[in-house]
Amino acid sequence: MNHPRLRLHSRPQPDVDRTSLHAQTSSAQLWELVRDKKKHLLLREPAMIELARRNELEMLEFCEKLAVSGDFDEWLASIRALAALRTKEAVDRLVMLYAQCYSEDRMIIIDVVGRLLTAEHIHPFSIMTRQLAKPGELDVTGWTSVAIGTLKNVFKRLGVEIVDDAGTGQEASKLEALANQELVPESEHEESLLQP
Repeated sequence: MNHPRLRLHSRPQPDVDRTSLHAQTSSAQLWELVRDKKKHLLLREPAMIELARRNELEMLEFCEKLAVSGDFDEWLASIRALAALRTKEAVDRLVMLYAQCYSEDRMIIIDVVGRLLTAEHIHPFSIMTRQLAKPGELDVTGWTSVAIGTLKNVFKRLGVEIVDDAGTGQEASKLEALANQELVPESEHEESLLQP
């Protein structure tokens, strides 16, 4: 029997100095810049990312407001800032945004969550990745081994063969057992389960 195939690939990630432009700037000055709507979003976003890296509590609320503003660039900036927060609450918000966004924008969130995924969010991620269960290619550059293991488990259950060109086979295979332990309901109301 011929199964549909999904080819995983990954690009080498160069070792880049990720020192923020605003590393020496006070949080108060960064908030002033972030809230200044007269400044273009391209100038405000690096300050948002720096505040997120500092785990500023107000960033969650600020990102939520951007995400629902109706402006795609602000939505995307909020996704990047939530990714920079790297907290459980930020991943919860990303999962919630996934459930609320248009299908063509969902891959952006899947990729971001794939880079942050821990065992705590396997269940919603397994539901999210079902939309990817079709023949083709998927770039998993930067994804955690938990995310790749979860993806492989979901696709195995759906009868989609994975061709792993990304070199993630051994590490991710160990995590498939963990993903297999998670309950993944087959109901038609799974979108509601994405809510944290």
